[in-house]
Amino acid sequence: MSRQFTELDMSFSRIPYDWDSRKELLEIPFPIEEYRERVAKVRAEMAAEELDVLVIHGAPGWLNGDVRWISNFITAIGNTIVVLPSDGPLMLATDSILHSAPMHSFVHHTWIRDVRPGDLPGTVQNPQDIGRHVRDFLTERQLNGARVGLVGGRFMPATIVDAIRDGLPGAETVNAQLAFWRAKQIKSPREIAIIEHAGRATAAGLEAAMELARPGTTELEMSAAAHQAMARTTDWIAHCMIAAGPRSGLKHLYPTSRKVADGDLVFMDMGVHYQGYFTDTARTLCAGTVGRRQREVLQCGLDMFEAVLAAAGPGVRVADLQDIAQGVAEDAGYGEHYWPTGFGHGIGTNIAELPSLHWRSDTVLRPGHVFALEPMIVIHGFGCGVMEDQVLITETGARSLTPARKDLW
Repeated sequence: MSRQFTELDMSFSRIPYDWDSRKELLEIPFPIEEYRERVAKVRAEMAAEELDVLVIHGAPGWLNGDVRWISNFITAIGNTIVVLPSDGPLMLATDSILHSAPMHSFVHHTWIRDVRPGDLPGTVQNPQDIGRHVRDFLTERQLNGARVGLVGGRFMPATIVDAIRDGLPGAETVNAQLAFWRAKQIKSPREIAIIEHAGRATAAGLEAAMELARPGTTELEMSAAAHQAMARTTDWIAHCMIAAGPRSGLKHLYPTSRKVADGDLVFMDMGVHYQGYFTDTARTLCAGTVGRRQREVLQCGLDMFEAVLAAAGPGVRVADLQDIAQGVAEDAGYGEHYWPTGFGHGIGTNIAELPSLHWRSDTVLRPGHVFALEPMIVIHGFGCGVMEDQVLITETGARSLTPARKDLW
């Protein structure tokens, strides 16, 4: 016996997702004017690089920062592309579509009106490729022979790149990552307020974990306390790494059921995600009895951080700050354990972005620069001495955006 079923609407527009349908539900952390100012900054960099259009890629987690900054779209799964021409409206194409419904998939979080969904591969028989949306938009805008800048190209799926190169054989594709990052490296007052909120949330997690860092407590118990404290005021926990004893010298480890022993160095590195912005912070302390070597290593880590923070400010070269940190380590007798590539990194909607703090960087700091500062002593099989905060360069100096205690010994 056969049954007659209701004919179902299988289109993306089963729930309307056009601008008029979603603007009343719009959720963005900044006024639209902030995003328009960002577009203007990017276009200034495009003009300097003689770029006709940018193709900006985003993927879930730490790979969505550039898309989030320009569009506020959250890529939950799959891939997103924002196409930003040198003039005129932007376009967003994404296959981060849950249930084949854009309105179930964060499109009400973007101010960009032209949203073109594709099917998430594996959810339908013949998925619609977002690379085709990109190609179609470039064709519509008569950009067939354009100079196309790729942002996030290291992780951009080949199908998207191929759609551009095969569909637009006259186009030239170039790496535009640094040009885009230059446009976003100076944080606006609104961004700084968001980052400060995230810093306070991260500090709460650090304090909760440090309060439990004593002999007999497990790494997992400290992690649970940190998660609870941070989750109260953030979108989600970006990472929480806690390691005690000799394995703390390996630094980046997820917590286990191992109990902290008396005299163990305890390393904790954690961060949150809030309204598109990441934090990355660290503390090291000693549980129970503090031995001479533990005290020296911890004090060296703190002294390096404080010396660099005191010297940082507008017009200061990063390489000169690195010399200060290394000098502190040398004077303390731990120069051989100073970790040159662990000095720090710019941070914002990406976990690492401009300003560049790479070893011997010639970056000159400017007001509005925000970075994670983490000069470190690392001793394999023993532990480490490192303090890491988000730091803001102001008009007159520098200040920490992570209000958690440091001197705990």
